[in-house]
Order: sequence, then structure tokens, then C-alpha cells
Amino acid sequence: MQNNIFRKGLIVGLIFLSIMISTISTSKNIKGSVVEMENNNFYYTYDEFTDLLKLLQTQHPEIFSYYSLNKTYDGRNIWLVKISDNVSVKENEPQILIMGGVHGNEKPGFQAVIYCMKSIVENYTKPAINESFTMRIRNIVNSTEIFFIPMVNPDGIEAFTRKNCRPNKCIFGKTCFRGVDINRNYDYNWEDADKHPLRYIVIPKTWDDLKILLSGNTTNYPFERTAVRFPLLDFRSPFRSGYYRGPRAFSENESNAIRNFIEKNNVSISVDYHIGGEGIGYPRPWSYTHPVDNSTFFSLAENISKINGYKIGQRPNWSNVSGGFGYWAYSKYGMFSFTIELCKSMEQNWNPDEEYLLRLFYAHLLVNLYLAEKATM
Repeated sequence: MQNNIFRKGLIVGLIFLSIMISTISTSKNIKGSVVEMENNNFYYTYDEFTDLLKLLQTQHPEIFSYYSLNKTYDGRNIWLVKISDNVSVKENEPQILIMGGVHGNEKPGFQAVIYCMKSIVENYTKPAINESFTMRIRNIVNSTEIFFIPMVNPDGIEAFTRKNCRPNKCIFGKTCFRGVDINRNYDYNWEDADKHPLRYIVIPKTWDDLKILLSGNTTNYPFERTAVRFPLLDFRSPFRSGYYRGPRAFSENESNAIRNFIEKNNVSISVDYHIGGEGIGYPRPWSYTHPVDNSTFFSLAENISKINGYKIGQRPNWSNVSGGFGYWAYSKYGMFSFTIELCKSMEQNWNPDEEYLLRLFYAHLLVNLYLAEKATM
């Protein structure tokens, strides 16, 4: 009996020691990467992205338009891009939404969306790759309305932090404990996180779970809350991370902007690009309105996997989400919503291999084109 207690205590002690080591290591990487990103021209800044939008609209006014959905706390525009053949007209065509930059420190997510957006308009006009690829692009643009929100969280992108820059009205609000995780601010399972808080604690059930949590292939840590109710309890906030969900559902300008856009349109498929683990996620079966949706989700994910080689699967059991976009979009509007986690680890986000990322961006251009084609069927 005493030996069992000792072993359990030792395991718990080792887990907490691993958490501390991982957290300290992560904070060092993040602090170093801020300097690296400031001197790295590979990723667009918000101002460069805004200039790019102006240029593309000037060069391709017949298929390209953009406008602001809302402004952030720091006064930046949340830009929405539309690409379609009659771009100024709302036609009765299938709609697809492609998003990135929800978490500001996940830079390949927004860069992949910008790459896709640029590639479509450039290949529509002339064969930048080859003639058959241009014909494919033209068929898609002429038969669908493709919407992009490359920088959902421009404040977080500029600050290189996961959350947005909401002050949070606390003594350290403008520094350590500012910000809301936009992907915890939608009105899905909002009350459940209050009624059943233990469901939203990352508890590794096996040694394999623990290895994954400590591998750097996920943004979670053991015993971390994935739906934080109060900003001062968001202990990873000082490390430019955290999961504070906000004071209420849709309290944030960014989530409100997306909700207002979706309410006025009829988006059938969405994809939201994040970082960490090379995975394809979608809502769990218990949330499905119709049982047939399970096979539809899996079929789409299976074909995405054939393009990018990523693992298929819903979120792991220890990673419950309250207020996530994908579940909200599906449960409220029946949208087939996918979350794609780019890169093998967060480290590739902080210290990118440009050749690897360019291959990754091209693969997900093909993913987005596939989903646009499926929206027409």
C-alpha cells in the first residue's frame, strides 16, 4: 500500500516537474522568437498585408475585393477578402470561408491563407504554374464565392501573442494578463464549462498522452485549463499564451465580426488554420445534428489527408473546448468546419524553414481548392 502511494506521488511529482521545465523552455523560445520575427521578412506584418490587399484589388478588380468586418481594440481592421468572378455581386453560388491568424503567435496559419489568396488571383489571370492549373482556378472562381480572413487577430499577430489585446480591466491588463483567446469566445458549450469545469482540464490518461503533451507538438500542458474563466487565472498569459475565454460569449470584436459575416451569408464549408501537430480536426460525433454528417466529415477529412498527409481525428479526449469556432459554426449553421494544425511543432512556427513552409503552403492551396470544389457538389 505504501509503495503504491509512493509510486503515485512520484509520478505526479515528475509530471509537475516536466510541466515547469516545458513552460520555462517555451517562454525562452517565445522571448527569443519575438526578436527573430521582427527581423524576418518571410511573414507579412499587418501593414504589409494591408498594402498587399490594396495592390491586389488594383491589379484584379474584376475578381478581388476586400473590406473591414470590424476594428480591434488597438484600432486595426479585420480584413475580409472575397474572390469570385462577379465579385461586386452577391450571387447564388456556394460559399467557402478560409481563416488564419486566430492565434497571433501561429504565423504560418495566416501566411498559408495569404499564399492561397495570392495564388488564386495570380493564376486566374495567367498560367503562373501551368494551363490546366489555371483552368481549375478559373472554374472554381467562376462557380463559387471564396472568402478569406487571413488575419482574424491582427493585434495578436503584431504583438506575437496567442490572444487578442483586450485590456481585461485588471492591474496588469496591458501587460501580463491582457487578451482573450478568440477561439474560446463563441457561443458553444459556454455554460458547460461552468457546470463541469473538470472536463476542461488537460488530464493525461496514459503515458502516451503525457508524451504528446510534453513533446512540443501541442499547445497544451498537463493539468492546464482549456477554458479559463478569469484573466488572472490564465497562468500562461505571461508567456504570450493562455486560454482566457472572455467575460461572455461574443464579447470580442473579432468573434463578433465573424458571427455577423456568417449570419449574412450561407457558408457551407470552412477551414481554420492553426499550428502544431499536423492534424485535421472537426466536431465530435455527439454534436452532430444528423448521423450522416459523421461520414461526410470523415470523407472530406480523408481526402484532405491524401493531399497534405496529416493525421485525421477529432480533438483528443483531454482537450475539450468551450467556445470554439468549429463547433459553433456546425451546431448553429450546419457548416462543415475543419481545423487544420500546420507544422509538426510550434518550434517550426518560431524558427521557420522557409523551403518546408513553401511546400506546406502549396499543399494547403490544393486543400482549399479541393474544399471549394466540394462546395459546388
